[in-house]
Amino acid sequence: MLTDKSTIEVIKKSRKQVTILFTDIEHSTRHWERRGDVDARMLLDRHNRLLFPIIRKFNGKIIKTLGDAIMASFNKPGNAVKAGIAIQQQLAAERIRDKYFSLRTRIGIHTGKGIVEYDDVFGDVVNVAAKVENSAEANQILVTHSTCAHTDSEDFQFEKRDELNLIGKRKGISLYSCNWQEHKNLISNIKADSIMPLLKSQKLELITYVITTLLALFFIYQYYLRYLLADSGLSFSWFQETSNIPSDYPIILLIQTLALAGFAYYMLRIDFISRTMLRILSGLFGSGLALLLFASFNHYTDVPFKKRWHEPLYQSSNLFVEVLKNQTQLNEEPGKKSRIISILPAGEIFIYKKSVIKNGLRWDQVKLNNNESGWIPRKTLPAFGVAEEQLTKTRKFSYRYYDLYGSIIGILTFIWGYMSFRIRPS
Repeated sequence: MLTDKSTIEVIKKSRKQVTILFTDIEHSTRHWERRGDVDARMLLDRHNRLLFPIIRKFNGKIIKTLGDAIMASFNKPGNAVKAGIAIQQQLAAERIRDKYFSLRTRIGIHTGKGIVEYDDVFGDVVNVAAKVENSAEANQILVTHSTCAHTDSEDFQFEKRDELNLIGKRKGISLYSCNWQEHKNLISNIKADSIMPLLKSQKLELITYVITTLLALFFIYQYYLRYLLADSGLSFSWFQETSNIPSDYPIILLIQTLALAGFAYYMLRIDFISRTMLRILSGLFGSGLALLLFASFNHYTDVPFKKRWHEPLYQSSNLFVEVLKNQTQLNEEPGKKSRIISILPAGEIFIYKKSVIKNGLRWDQVKLNNNESGWIPRKTLPAFGVAEEQLTKTRKFSYRYYDLYGSIIGILTFIWGYMSFRIRPS
């Protein structure tokens, strides 16, 4: 835990020069009153989609949206001014293209020392920039003397304005208006997009979506896909025990864990995400959740039409040996004294070849890689104080009517989740 002294040192090290840009829609209350909540909200959404790509284009970072205002930070003051010019150019062009688009924006820019953290900026630089924006008029860009001093005056046209007097400051702050109408076009290669801002709560929600999707995918692999792969003769030579299927749990779980950790890190780092990606994740979440709920219902509920419900639509050509107990031996030959090839986890499956009885114990021969085979005992023999224990079971894989219904439900819920996506920008 940091002491007060060490906390101060950390804060001091995080102070650096930064340029803050604020934008605000003029008479936004009038827009909400005239258009109604839904239309005004959609108009604001459109406004943000026009401005966000511009801020990113000039290497700015959107710190937050405050209702109809945007706060962004820039390392280079010149980029902040260019972003302000491009924003006004973009909004002016949009008003020409669409007569119903009437938004006009004020912009204020200030450069100074601030406490710069990963997802926020604190300090007097932010307060001054907000006051500068509040002093601007519609379609105007106001910058402070500090920003002008750190930019190349030949690149921009600045006109001196009145000083800004702030409570608590002995001297007024010199303001300059940027003549963006005379500046060259900066928006020729910038297009409005579908990128949306994400709140932390929305990031956690999307991580939940992915976890549910991965669980559903593992369920599909575990109960369907690996049998179908094995039955089709597909070979994965890098798996030592199971040649036809990737059913080595440590590897599968490792891949899923790394994928989830990578996605969680990615989601916590980014500030924006594509609307299409959000729709897909929403659809996968709905589909995965529906599949898991349907599987639970089918497992724990005894339906009255059970015969028809469990009637197979497809049955595998191969017979499978499924391991029921952890620490089950896979031997080179039938018999306890033969060489042990591997110790198997519960859930491992193999293609069945044949069976033999040796010393009163049934051994099943299973297919391995490179046309080799191994032997697995069907059960353990009872001994004094130890009951007989089933180690494996042999069965065919069947795709039944309830599996078909589950697949249909999964597809429909994916479509529903994709179409009913409702996460809105902050």
